[in-house]
Amino acid sequence: MRGFRRTGILGQRQIKRFRSSPVHVAPTRPPSPHSIRQPGAALSAYPAASSRSLSLLSFSALVRSYVITALTSTPTFLTPSLYLLSFLAHTKNAILSPDRNVILHKILKRTFYAHFCAGESPKEVEGKIQELKAIGFRGVILAYAKEIVLLPGSNIDSDESHGLEEISAWRRGTLETVKLVERGDCAALKFSGAGASTVQQLIEKQPMSQEIRDATTEICEIAKARGVGLLFDAEQHAIQEGIDQWILEFQRMYNKGASKRTVVYGTYQVYLRSTPDTLARHLAIAQKEGFTLGVKLVRGAYMGSDPRQLFWRTKAETDRAYDSIAEALIRREWNGILKPPTQDGVPPQFPNVSLVLASHNNQTVRKAMAIRKQQAEDGVKMIDMSYGHLMGMADEVSCELIMAGQKRNEDEQHLGARTEKPKVYKYVVWGTVSQCLKYLLRRAEENRDAVFRARESRIALRKELVYRLWGS
Repeated sequence: MRGFRRTGILGQRQIKRFRSSPVHVAPTRPPSPHSIRQPGAALSAYPAASSRSLSLLSFSALVRSYVITALTSTPTFLTPSLYLLSFLAHTKNAILSPDRNVILHKILKRTFYAHFCAGESPKEVEGKIQELKAIGFRGVILAYAKEIVLLPGSNIDSDESHGLEEISAWRRGTLETVKLVERGDCAALKFSGAGASTVQQLIEKQPMSQEIRDATTEICEIAKARGVGLLFDAEQHAIQEGIDQWILEFQRMYNKGASKRTVVYGTYQVYLRSTPDTLARHLAIAQKEGFTLGVKLVRGAYMGSDPRQLFWRTKAETDRAYDSIAEALIRREWNGILKPPTQDGVPPQFPNVSLVLASHNNQTVRKAMAIRKQQAEDGVKMIDMSYGHLMGMADEVSCELIMAGQKRNEDEQHLGARTEKPKVYKYVVWGTVSQCLKYLLRRAEENRDAVFRARESRIALRKELVYRLWGS
C-alpha cells in the first residue's frame, strides 16, 4: 500500500493537512435549573490509602520500574531514548531489527517491553494478565499493538480489494484480542486499525461500509457473549467526529436490553474545548433512546497532531474541566462544565452511565474516590465505574486504589461499614517487540509532557526501593 506503514495509527504531525460488571441505576427525576451542581462542589480529596502502596510490586518489577521511569522522566535521557527507539522501530536493517536480532530482542524484551507490554504470544499474554490480577487488579484492558500510520505527504490508497484485506486483518486481530481476555475484562480497539479505506470514510464522515459494519458487529457479539467490554479509543480530531457517530450506533444496539451490561464504550478527550458539549449531546441521545452511555474519560493523547486552537488554553483549565466532567458523571448531575442541552428551558434527565476514569492524576483519582465513598456510606445507588491506567505508568496511583479496596474489605467485614471497592484495570498492549516499540514510541511522543511529569512516580518508586533495601 502506497505511503502506509503498518505500525501505529495516524501519525502525530502528519494529519495536519486534514485540519479543515456493571451496576445500573434507575433514571433520576428531571433536575431543576437550580439543582445543577457547580463544578468542584463538595469535591474533597480522599486521603492516601497507604504511604507504601508500591509494596504490592515484586522487587524485580520495582527495580525495573524505577530504572525505566528515571530514564523516561529525565529530559536529558528522554530525547536520545526516543531517538534510539524510533530508529530500532523503523529500521530496515535485518541485523538491527528487534524481531530478527536475537540479542537485541532479548534486551528489549526484558526491559522496555516487559515494563509496558503484555506479551508476543497468547500464552505470554495470559500469564501477564494473571500476574496483574494476582497483584489485585480487577482486570485488564487489552489492545493489539498493530496499527496504521499515515506518513507525511502520503495519499490514502482506496483500492477496494486492499481495503477488504485490511478490514479482514483488523477483524481477526481484534477477535483474537477479545478471546484472550476473561469475563469482566475489556478489549480496546481503534477503527483506524481497519485500514486506509476506513480512515477515508471517517475523514469524510461517511456511514460505515457494510464490511466494517459486519466485522464490528461480529466483534460486539462475541464480546457480549464473553462478558467483555469494548473500549473504542479516541483518535485525531480529523476523524473523531466520524468515530463518535459509528460508536453511538453500536451503543444503541449493545448497551440496552435485559442483560443490563455495558458492552460498548466511547472515549472522550477532555483537552478539547468541545468535549463538554459533545458529551452532553451524547448523554441526551442516550437518555432519549434508552441506552447506557459507556464513557472512557481521558485528558487526551494527540497534542502533537490536533490543531492547538481546539485545546483549553492551559493545563489548569484542562484539569478543571476533567474533574468537573468526572464529578457530573459520577453523581449523574449536570454542572457548570457539563451543561445540559435544554429544550423549553427544562434540562433533560441524566441517563444511565458506565464510566472508565482513565487518569494518572492522583488528585483526580482521590477526588473521585471521595465522592464514591460518600455515596456508599449514604446508601446512594452508584453508576458502574472503574479506573484505568496504562501499564508501566502511574503504578503508585493504581496500587493506592488497590490497597484502598483491600482496606474497605476489612472495614466491611469487621465494622459492617458500607464501602465501595475501586475496580482498577491496567491498559496493556500485545504484539511483537517491533509492533509494541512503535506503539510505545507513539505514546511517548504524544504524552511527552506527561512523561516529564512522571518525576512524581520516580520519587515514589525510589522511596519504596530505599525502604526495601535499607528499611527506612
